[in-house]
This record gives sequence, C-alpha cells and structure tokens, in this order.
Amino acid sequence: MKKILLIEDDKDQIMLYQTKFELDGYDFISAENGQKGLERAKKEKPNLILIDLLMAGMTGIQVLEKLKSDPDTKNIPAVIVTNLDKQEMAEKAMALGALDFIVKSRIPLREMMSRIKGFLK
Repeated sequence: MKKILLIEDDKDQIMLYQTKFELDGYDFISAENGQKGLERAKKEKPNLILIDLLMAGMTGIQVLEKLKSDPDTKNIPAVIVTNLDKQEMAEKAMALGALDFIVKSRIPLREMMSRIKGFLK
C-alpha cells in the first residue's frame, strides 16, 4: 500500500485529505507542523509528501529545503499544496525539487487528487 504524508497545520484540511486518500486505499499519515513532518518523513519513509506552504514555525519551503538536504529523505517525492498563488514561491519550490506546486483554490478537488495520485504510479 502506498503511503502519503501530509504536512499541514489546518485540521480540517487534514481530515479532508485523510478521508479522500483512505477511501482510495492509500495509507495516510499527517503532521501538524514542519518539525513533526520532518521527523515523520524520516521514520515512516512515505511514497509521497504533500506540504502546505504557510505554516507556523517553519514554512513549506523551509520544510522542502530540509527534506531535500537530508540523505534519508532527499529522494522522497514532494508536492507543495497551498492556497497561496505566488509565482516566485512556485519557482522556488520547483528549483528545490518539488514535483508540483498545486494551488488548491485554482482547481477542483477531484482534479487535484488525480494529479497527486499520478505521482504515486
């Protein structure tokens, strides 16, 4: 079973993703901040990491930088999932090694889930 880690500080978003992914047969785990996300990524070795951009303590960009600089997590695919539609943030995330930068408010949930699942094939 493919495992997905969501690093997100919004509990409602966590519940939404958890419901969707578990119904589709994925093993879903989450972390409510960047530090816990880094710890879970090292311990759980997910097949894909979804990272919110705006979180207290550590931004999604900082989390991505740390993931990609750690030998234990640098090869785990990561996708930024956010409502912040800023081109410079998307460019920075992609330069750091993100597979995609998805702006949640721009696409329907079904399309977003389809894009994410495409990275797990």
